[in-house]
Amino acid sequence: MTIAEYHILFETHYNALCNYAYAIVKDYDEAEDIVQGVFIKFWNNENKAEIADKAKQYLIRSVKFKCMDYQRKAIVKRKYEKEAVHTMEADQRTATDIDFELEESTDLKDVLMMAISELPQKTREVFMMSKLDGLRYKEIADHLDISPKTVENQMGRAF
Repeated sequence: MTIAEYHILFETHYNALCNYAYAIVKDYDEAEDIVQGVFIKFWNNENKAEIADKAKQYLIRSVKFKCMDYQRKAIVKRKYEKEAVHTMEADQRTATDIDFELEESTDLKDVLMMAISELPQKTREVFMMSKLDGLRYKEIADHLDISPKTVENQMGRAF
């Protein structure tokens, strides 16, 4: 297949294949990316001379399978995004949640206090000012003469 024949093939089928891909993936930018990728793969295919007479069918099937791959990956991506959001929400428990649980279990309170006592001094101080005294990061930063970002970093280490 010559470059001119390939160009004609591209011009003839590009828009229709993009519309076909869009009907499946419902995202025109992704549809265009898929179709362009299929055309690149076709051009790089060493056997393109053998499939040149069936190029249209090859392109349609390739676009269909690439769209199906895209959908599978999108499903997996959404699944992991939901899990990440769920994990983040679980990790963002408030101090009142912790206090409530501590009232119910003194053993847990002892374990928590022991863990806090093992923190480095500055980290422990920042953590206790935040969680036990209820100060905001800005207030802690002003009190300790450090930046709010340092307070945030220390809290991350504490957790």
